[in-house]
Amino acid sequence: MRYSSLSEKGRRPNNEDVVFTRFDPRYPLIAAVSDGMGGHAAGEVASRISIEALDMWTRELVDAPQNVLVDAFFNANAQVISAAEEDHKLSGMGATLVAAIFYHDHFITANIGDSRLYLVSSGEIRQVTFDHSYVQELVRRGFLTAEEARNHPRKNVITRCIGSEASFEPDVFYTRWNPKDLVILCSDGLCDALREEDILALVQQKTELDTLCHALAKAAYDKGSADNISLVLVRNEGGVEL
Repeated sequence: MRYSSLSEKGRRPNNEDVVFTRFDPRYPLIAAVSDGMGGHAAGEVASRISIEALDMWTRELVDAPQNVLVDAFFNANAQVISAAEEDHKLSGMGATLVAAIFYHDHFITANIGDSRLYLVSSGEIRQVTFDHSYVQELVRRGFLTAEEARNHPRKNVITRCIGSEASFEPDVFYTRWNPKDLVILCSDGLCDALREEDILALVQQKTELDTLCHALAKAAYDKGSADNISLVLVRNEGGVEL
């Protein structure tokens, strides 16, 4: 398994995104992207707390890794809420979080908010996660098309995030993948600017992951992304399970 990551502030004055990868030879690879919200540095705090909680709670991946992943999200949520209650300057902060645990033939994903995970397989790309956003709910109900949602004035309104409420449920997905398949975890600074066909075209042009990371980030910036741009790429190299 090979992986690479990148996080850039883009046109924003500071970077409220955090990317995370961890591989311990005893356990599977875990990767995540968190996008903080709140302004005045509060977003940076929320995303950092979220990733630190994820790191801490996934140190021991036991027989039910999906439960460990969900517990990590719950713990991150509790810590962000607690930090906001203790410091009024952090009031209202929150974060999106998408994370995945990778095995040789499948991966387990959890997400909250609109940071996404894509799977590129057999020349096609598909979004595995479901955005927790106002416009995505309208798309799901048939009131908007996906293209209309991209340009909707409320496209950045999040309906679920870490720190928003004491009781919440992340979505969890079990996905099979094959050798040479590629997973992309990203913040909305990337996917708001690039359509799936744009991402796929770059994936097909660039084989080296570090180069692909920079190419995707540059393409999003050049397309006018006004947000931080963060992503993690993970490629299934086949062979024995890691």
